[in-house]
Formats: sequence, structure tokens, C-alpha cells
Amino acid sequence: MDKLHKFQNESLSKLIVQYSLPATIGMIVSFSYNIIDRIFVGNQLGADALSGVAILFPIQTLIFGLAFMVGIGANSNISIQLGKKKLDEAEKYLSNALFLSIIVPILFFIITMLFLNPILDLLGSSGSFRAYSHEFLFWVSFGFVSQFIAFSLNNIIRAVGYPNIAMWTQIFGAVLNIFLDALFIFKFGWGVMGAAIATDISFTVSMIWVLSFFFFSKKSPLKIHWTNFKPKLYYIKSIIAIGAPSLITQVSGSIVILLLNHLLLQYGGSHAIAVLSIATSIEAFMFVPTIGLSIGVRPIIGYNFGANELKRVRKVLELGIAITVIIGLFGFGVIQIFAADLVKLFVPNDPKMLEMGITALRTFTFFIYMIGLEIIATTYYQSIGNPKVSLALALVRQLVFLLPLAYILPQFYGLMGIWVAGAGSELGSSILSITFLVLALRKLKRDENQVVAIK
Repeated sequence: MDKLHKFQNESLSKLIVQYSLPATIGMIVSFSYNIIDRIFVGNQLGADALSGVAILFPIQTLIFGLAFMVGIGANSNISIQLGKKKLDEAEKYLSNALFLSIIVPILFFIITMLFLNPILDLLGSSGSFRAYSHEFLFWVSFGFVSQFIAFSLNNIIRAVGYPNIAMWTQIFGAVLNIFLDALFIFKFGWGVMGAAIATDISFTVSMIWVLSFFFFSKKSPLKIHWTNFKPKLYYIKSIIAIGAPSLITQVSGSIVILLLNHLLLQYGGSHAIAVLSIATSIEAFMFVPTIGLSIGVRPIIGYNFGANELKRVRKVLELGIAITVIIGLFGFGVIQIFAADLVKLFVPNDPKMLEMGITALRTFTFFIYMIGLEIIATTYYQSIGNPKVSLALALVRQLVFLLPLAYILPQFYGLMGIWVAGAGSELGSSILSITFLVLALRKLKRDENQVVAIK
């Protein structure tokens, strides 16, 4: 427990750096893998292979969304329980999180194997890139369980005070993935099958790493006990309730990408799908520091909220907002200035896709400097155990703003309308997030004054 006391006593700026920097480094490496993977596929196998893999984005996003739901839901609950000094309760959340991390991906694997072709039909996979989609989804599904466990339990490692170990989990997996990608795609010539198998192997190694931490490491204050390894509705409901906004964000994103892919085929052809994949990959990479920040502050907020240290909670939120805005402005500048160079990484020899990609990237991400506020707002409300606001914020950008705009604007502006819809949705959701952040800061200040008066 001594490792955890620093949440309540150490300098907040120091804590944020200690927890956010490793998370950011780990995320940079992980996202670098995702981008390098697509660069390998695009350069070696061409636009059809890139489109074939890109159209599977909703499935991959759904798996990671569910894993995030379990990991973040458990992380927040465990942080609050640790703040209350309730180790037994924290361990029960851990064991129930592992149970979910095994059962859910097994069900997804069975569904994928039984309905592989109908799933591809639903996603809109057809024509020259259908074979690539089929091959990649078949092989990558064998790694669903390892992906899920590695992702979810790594979030909990941060909650118990070891952000550096969580960082190395991501680094080991990503570096191994990049190495195996190069080996299987370029040396062995296995194509998209090689990319999928590389993903499966690297996540299996990461899974073994995180499981060994909770089963065998003397560092962890929490252990997985087989006596706790029984599903209990109370803990499962609490994990799902707090983690649901993360899932909703991913699921709504999957639905939106699925529908956008159909619109892109209509207005821009299969190359437009690849272009959206490029734009969202680059945007996601620019978000990495903000995501790392949100991961880092989550256990700090949760622990101090559980310990009723509301002034520290408010200060963390204020620092998080300031850092997020700075990161967003930097990302905006990089994209607007270096758009051509960034797109060339994916399609160096295709002038048509290069032109389309530059326009899409600059337009779709125009309000990137504001959208980080949505991430911080969602993180805060999840961290204090308030899933309703987090859920609302998670739904707004994708379903309330992006989808309607994506269907309306292309009727007047064609393909350009889809890119503008992306920018418009980010602006609308950011304004709503700012409103909830202001309300949160005001409430914290009021409650903080009441706590001081009582003391």
C-alpha cells in the first residue's frame, strides 16, 4: 500500500508526469505499430489490401472497446476502493475483470467463425479487396482472447501504482509486432495473413506478461485468487457501468465507420475507404499524448476522490485541461503543415490517393485542437464513478453530430461533405465537453469548501 500513498501526498504535477509519461510512451509505440502495419500493407500489397484491412476497423474497434470497458471500469473501481483502503474489494473487482476478459472474447471468436462471410457482407467488403478482408479477419480472430486480456489487465496495472510496467507491456508487444510484421510480410511473403499472425503472437506475449504480474509478482498489492474467480453480478455491473462510455465510444465509432464506409464507396470508391483509414490513423496518433494523459490521471483522480481529497481532484482536472489544449494545438499545426508528407508514408506512389488524402486529413481533423477536451471530460466522470455523463459525452460526437452531418452534407458537396462532417462533429462535441468541464470544476470547488468547513 505504501506505493499507493503517493496518490494522496506527492506533488500533483510530478504524479501526472510519473503516470502519464509512461502511458504516453506506451501508446506512442502501440500506435506506431498500427501505423507501421498499415504502411507495410499499403507499400507491399497495395491499395486493395489496405482497403481490405481498413474495412475491418469496426470489428477491431469493437474488440478493443470491450477490453477498454473492462479495463477502465475495473481501473476506476479499484482506484476508488484503494483510496478507501479496501484491498479485498479491489481484488474482487480484479478477478471479475479477468473473468470477463476470458468469456467475452471467446464468444466473439465463436461468432466470427460461424458468421465470417455475413460479417464481411455487413461491413461492405466486396470486389477486389474481399479476399484480403476474409484472410485477415479469419487469422486475427484467433488472438481475440490474448488481445482482450492484455488490454484490460494492463489498465489495472496502472491502478495499483505501476505505470512503468504497463508501459513496458505495450512496448514489448508493439516492438515484437513490428518485427514479426516485417518478417512475415516481406521475408516470408505471407501478406495480410502474416500481419494477422504477427498481431496474435505479440498479444499472446503481452497477455502472459500481465497475467504473471498479478499471479506471481511480489510488487502487486492485488492478487488474482481462484476463490474470487467467480462471476458476481454486483462487481460485473459496476465494471460495465463505469467502463460503458469507453465501449460506447468504440461501438459508436465502429457503427459510424461502417456507415461511413458505405458512403465513401458511394461518393469516392474503395480508395476513399483507404484514405479515411489513413486520416483516422494519423489523427489517432496525434491524440496519443492526450490519451496517455487521460490514462495517467485516471488512478490519481479515482484514488483522491475515494479519499475525499477534492482539492487535489480539482487541481488534477485543471492541469489536465491545460495540457490537453497545448497538445491539441501542436497536433493541429503538424497536420496542417505536414499533411502531404504524412499521407505519403502510406501511399508514396499513388498521386490520386495522395491528393484525396491531403484534403481529407486537413479537413477531417480541423478541430483536433479541441477534441482532447472530450477525452479529459469523459475520463474525469469515469474516474469519479459517474457513468451517465461519460456515456452522454461518448455518444454525442459519433451519433448525434457525425452521422447526421455525414448523410446530409455529401448530398450537396459530395465526398468533401464527409470530410467536413468529421470536423463539424468534433466542434460540436467539444463545445458540449467544455460545458461539462466547467460544471465539474464549479461542483468540485463547492464540495471542497464544504469538506474544509466540516474539518
